[in-house]
Amino acid sequence: MTFVYTFLLGALGLALTMLAERARRWHCYRALAMFLFSLFVILAGPLIFTQYPAARYVYIAAIVPAWLLMFPCFYLYTLGLTSPTAWRFTRNSVWHFAPACISCALSVNLLSLPESELHGIFFAEGDVELAADTRITVWFIIAAMLFWPFQSLSYVIKTWCNLLIYRRQLHTVFASTAERELGWLVIVLILMLFTWSWLALTLFQDLSTQPTLLGEGGVAVLSTISIWFVLFWSLRQKPGFDTIYGVTELLDMTGDESRVSATDRDDVKYQHSALSDEQSKRIAQKIHRAVVTEQLYLVPDLTLYRLAESIGVSANYVSQTLNQTLGQSFFDYINKARIDAAIKLLIADDKTVLDIAMAVGFNARSSFYKAFKTHTGMTPGEYKRTARAVR
Repeated sequence: MTFVYTFLLGALGLALTMLAERARRWHCYRALAMFLFSLFVILAGPLIFTQYPAARYVYIAAIVPAWLLMFPCFYLYTLGLTSPTAWRFTRNSVWHFAPACISCALSVNLLSLPESELHGIFFAEGDVELAADTRITVWFIIAAMLFWPFQSLSYVIKTWCNLLIYRRQLHTVFASTAERELGWLVIVLILMLFTWSWLALTLFQDLSTQPTLLGEGGVAVLSTISIWFVLFWSLRQKPGFDTIYGVTELLDMTGDESRVSATDRDDVKYQHSALSDEQSKRIAQKIHRAVVTEQLYLVPDLTLYRLAESIGVSANYVSQTLNQTLGQSFFDYINKARIDAAIKLLIADDKTVLDIAMAVGFNARSSFYKAFKTHTGMTPGEYKRTARAVR
């Protein structure tokens, strides 16, 4: 197993080197680098115990802060990917690192103990007499270890909720979201939850009594799959709103944690709007003319801001009109226009489904199938056969 973990350490080290340049530009990659570094520390255990036993106490002292650092960093990384504006570390971000910092202080205190006491704490069998201050330090470290499963679960839930909000926000701005959905993060969350759940169980039982269903080899394999999956996607993933950062800042769309849930609700988002019903109707007509008559839906990477610019109306007003007057998100409205055009092509000629999808503005076959099924209740093939049978 040492070889597997050594291989993973090399991969993590290479990834950290590759992230150096990106971290200067986007703070979210700094959070990712800290997450990968915490993984590096955790996975170094087998190598240290077999090759560098003299450093085993340093590793033992470092592993609890690494555990407590891991999930906050992953959450902040996902927060950066999903923020409508260029996300940065703030004073509020520091609170996420408080448990890890407290644990570091305890670890430093632990390393100040004589080696004989450290051996008695971690490797001696039976009860060991410890000084009162040493016992307090050990109990605090145990408390930090017991806190970790609850902390990690809370961050998994927060990340999941943030992804749900993010996907609704995507539909407000983009007509095509296939490369921005961050579906891989959902898989990572499931893999991480399963893997770290097993690790959490090791805090409550001796490794020799671990379940046979998932022994040490099973954890090594699952850890390898999880880490490679994270590295593959995270190193190629850009923030979801990166192409419109400048625009969203001008329009006061922030990615602040305290505001994201409130701005996601239409009643809060538009409560100070001065847009009248008559104005909304006029804007709706402009939207229809630009999207349907002038066929703006054919632009694959169409955004709310490009539509707003083309009709000379504030993007906030366009969004309000779509949601409140037309009862649709920007995403649904544009894709409905594309599907209406695709239906005409399906019935009129024998073009392939992919050709039709590209012809009406979709940039992926899968996106076309999903949108078509959403708006018609049938796949393109089923719709075509049904239409021809009626004729």
